[in-house]
Amino acid sequence: MIDFDFVSPTKIYFGNNKEELIGQICLDGGYKRVYIVIGQGSVKRNGLLKRVTDSLDKSGIKYQILEGVRPNPTIDLCHQGIKEAQIFTPNLILAIGGGSVIDTAKNIAVGYFYAGDSFDFNLHKVRPKKALPIGVILTIAASGSELSNSCVIQDDERQVKMGFNEDIVRPVFAIENPKLTYSVSKVQTAYGIVDIMMHTLERYFHASSDNEPADGFAEALLKSVINAAKVVVKDPTDYDARAVLMLMSSLSHNGLTSIGKKMLLFVHQLEHAVSGVYPEVAHAAGLAVLFPAWAKYYVNYDTDKFDKLARNVFDLHKSNKLDNAKAGIKEIEKLFDMLEMPRSFKDLGIKNPDIELLTNIVTNKGARVIEHPKKNMDKEVVETIFKSCI
Repeated sequence: MIDFDFVSPTKIYFGNNKEELIGQICLDGGYKRVYIVIGQGSVKRNGLLKRVTDSLDKSGIKYQILEGVRPNPTIDLCHQGIKEAQIFTPNLILAIGGGSVIDTAKNIAVGYFYAGDSFDFNLHKVRPKKALPIGVILTIAASGSELSNSCVIQDDERQVKMGFNEDIVRPVFAIENPKLTYSVSKVQTAYGIVDIMMHTLERYFHASSDNEPADGFAEALLKSVINAAKVVVKDPTDYDARAVLMLMSSLSHNGLTSIGKKMLLFVHQLEHAVSGVYPEVAHAAGLAVLFPAWAKYYVNYDTDKFDKLARNVFDLHKSNKLDNAKAGIKEIEKLFDMLEMPRSFKDLGIKNPDIELLTNIVTNKGARVIEHPKKNMDKEVVETIFKSCI
């Protein structure tokens, strides 16, 4: 275990109808002007937004709403939100939605105090020094952005999708009512399950000791998610399974499963390039294609860790470590098949992927090498993985 600093300041209000407490929560926090960020209308259609605004009205909280956040959220809407917020002068940004909405809120929160282009933070040109407080009412178990320090935004014009990580954008509170996820579609639920697993698995494959607490947390989380996934596929309104997925979403990306370890999401580096160039690709769909390809490449270099995953998560015990490790990867593929996830670029709707462009984006035309404890991801490795997805 390496030295670390751990920050997870978000207060979670978990349970049925907790969203109706939002007015009192704002009063208790001293938030009297709230800038609300939502997606493309589902929270209006299902009545959630009205329940929230009724609670805010009852508590005398002023609010303004920004609508229209799409999957793979864009910097253009962040710019609009920053301008509106600077006129409205809120003291809280409230995201009602999932990861795309939350990340948009995060960019607005730091851009509010910044004179330049808020995409500078995502391009790592400058680090944010100040942010408006952020609150979340979570509507999907997926990204974990409700507890994370991550903010991923896309610039369609530049075909760039990048994230920054700063603790000042961790939300101050997150309201999590599992019943709000009952209406999430089958495919979006599946995307969420994949996202939770990837946030956990990619941390898992960083170097660790034989008795690494973070690895134990990761294995337990993965088993809980897999069991809940099997239930939700059959019964989308199973409260306990939905609750497990919602909580595991939060814990998969707040740093718990990488505590005391280095942290870099290897496969996310690849996927951000894919959905940056092809924004119609859902983030988790891209991960579902890329992770098995990445795993099949790295199983030959990190056999012991893949074997450990197979034994501790999937209860596989073949005598040959490599065979056992590969069997574990097959179990992940079976799960993705059960969730009806794509398996190739073609399944993603990309008939002729520009492998050279994607590789150059990830590796900065070969100048960037992504560190891996067993074998670094250089341009040749990245290109090989992309080609195996065709």
